[in-house]
Amino acid sequence: MNSNARYNFFRTCVAILAALTALLIVVPLVYDLAGVRTNLEEIIAPTRAAVTQRKTRAARAPTATAEPQPATMTPTSIPPTPVPPQPTVAVLNNIPVERLLVLNAATRAHVRDIFAQGQAQGRNARVFSKVGDSTMVYPPFMVVFDHKLYRLGKFAYLQPTIDHYAGALGRTSAAVKKGMHTWSQFDPAWSASELCAPNEGPLACEIRLNNPAIAIIRLGANDTEFPREFERNLNAIVRYCLERGIIPVLGTKPDRLEGESNLLNHIVRKTAAAHNIPLWDYDLIAP
Repeated sequence: MNSNARYNFFRTCVAILAALTALLIVVPLVYDLAGVRTNLEEIIAPTRAAVTQRKTRAARAPTATAEPQPATMTPTSIPPTPVPPQPTVAVLNNIPVERLLVLNAATRAHVRDIFAQGQAQGRNARVFSKVGDSTMVYPPFMVVFDHKLYRLGKFAYLQPTIDHYAGALGRTSAAVKKGMHTWSQFDPAWSASELCAPNEGPLACEIRLNNPAIAIIRLGANDTEFPREFERNLNAIVRYCLERGIIPVLGTKPDRLEGESNLLNHIVRKTAAAHNIPLWDYDLIAP
């Protein structure tokens, strides 16, 4: 592939990433429009767990363990350049889409560089991983788009993106679990023993199993009393992804358990800006 074709492919991948993040933004709207929230709850989680008071435990620093050596990966062949989806919606709930999806020119350029690095390492351009807590578990996060239980309506331009990531949307991630903290991503005690290697944390396990090009990261609901630890470990998660050629997309959380300060969401925004990576600012539109 010549340099112009490769650049066009990378540019198209950035457009697809933007559409994927736009898909994240409209998920609750599509759920409501299609009436699928109730259907999914009946199919996947028929009984809603009682809301209980979470017991807060002291934060732990990630345990220093030797990282398992990943199997040698064969670089993924670059698929034909798809036609980038064309957005037709500029405002959601009176909020401009560019505020909900922060992906400026400098960030786009950085994303292209990360993507190129990931392709050199054999990352799968058609796969993303979910890294999160209960807000990515219930209701089933993006599962609807792999089960065709939706009507896109005016968001029909997102269908090519749904097709591009078919199979990844409904996949269960080893890095998503109720009660998950940022520091738990590095703790083997939080890993699925039947899937993960000894001394392998959930994040490392998920990357080894799924080989993603993108990681959608939304954490913090369980870290509200430990903002310093949250910031330190969120940065560690971002660096872990970047070092492996994986594009981190940070999402703000839909609750404001800290009160009016909304401190953890401000930390998420700060972290995204510091690393020049995409921000999915769900806090602005969360129900």
